[in-house]
Amino acid sequence: MKTSRIVIATFALCLARPAAADDRAAAEQFFRLGAEAYKSGKFDVAATNFDAAYGNLKAPEIAFSAAQAHRLYYETDHDPARLAHALELYRAYVAGAPNGAKRKDALVYIDRLEDLLKKIDPARLVAAQQKPSIYVSIALDDARITVDGKVVERHTTIEVPPGEHVVAASAEGYVPQERRIRVGNEQAPISFELVARPATLEIKSQPDARITVDGRPVLLRGGATEVAAGRRWVTVSARGRRPISREVTLAPGHRLTLDAPLQPTSQRRAVPWVLVGSGALLAGTIATTAVAIAADFSAADLRDRDPLPAGETDRYERYRDRRDRFRTASFALGGAALLAAAAAAVMYYTDEPSADALLRPVEQKPDAGFTPVALGAGLGLGLGYAGGF
Repeated sequence: MKTSRIVIATFALCLARPAAADDRAAAEQFFRLGAEAYKSGKFDVAATNFDAAYGNLKAPEIAFSAAQAHRLYYETDHDPARLAHALELYRAYVAGAPNGAKRKDALVYIDRLEDLLKKIDPARLVAAQQKPSIYVSIALDDARITVDGKVVERHTTIEVPPGEHVVAASAEGYVPQERRIRVGNEQAPISFELVARPATLEIKSQPDARITVDGRPVLLRGGATEVAAGRRWVTVSARGRRPISREVTLAPGHRLTLDAPLQPTSQRRAVPWVLVGSGALLAGTIATTAVAIAADFSAADLRDRDPLPAGETDRYERYRDRRDRFRTASFALGGAALLAAAAAAVMYYTDEPSADALLRPVEQKPDAGFTPVALGAGLGLGLGYAGGF
């Protein structure tokens, strides 16, 4: 059966007339529990919680929600007193919200219920007299509820003698609660919303890794940190490493270990090879400088002969030419060595993960790039390309 939508909104409680803070808080709590039950098709539970909310705060929107739940549950238990109560609540909504968004719907239901009730024997409309009892509401399915130390079922009416009683609720991973409630000659509803204990998230990665949870940085103590339970987006990153991002579900009070080995980026893997190139250029600089100096000394020895023998003029010019050529090569190779070293430093210190990279999923294909490979015995080294174009 297609059910009608109810008014489930926080602003509904804000529109009601002033009420005590405790009453308003209790009404909001009962209303949330009723809304969850309504969405799940548990109209009996929804009706009881909406009634409790309305008892604490006479908001017309709550009256409409309670009326909807009672009307729909009537199709299960066929208790005409439930229809009469729903009719009363619809009328309360119309009276309390003359310009309400659900006014037209409420008027339609009022006409329908009045017609149905005219066909029912008035003797059947007598509502069951409430006895001293406690009704406990809690959203957690696995919650343990006790009344005066005895375990009871949730969403169940527990008959108790009038007076003060102790009601407690607990669940794994949640902070337990205990309340004292005074029961008169009717049902006393009570609701619990247990607070989840934080989960512990352990990260196994390199020492300088930076951790963010839902975009906020966190500090690890002993390799772990406490995080609010629920679905969280965890990112592990470090300079020169490919970041890892993963969505995890953290159960209240539980511990989750996340292995996050960070792989070097293509840029970081290239730094040693740039340094090797810089070293090779530096070695070339030293060699050409040595040749240039040797040629200069040889030319100077010939120049110091006075007069220069006629047959040594060509030799002197060759030494000078060699000196100039190797000196020029030395300056060029030295400058290239400095540029390569500077490039390696820039590549190393600017290799930070970008904001876009932090959103990548954990499973990634290797970065594309060139990698040195051996060509075989005696053939030396070459470059190989890995990745896609």
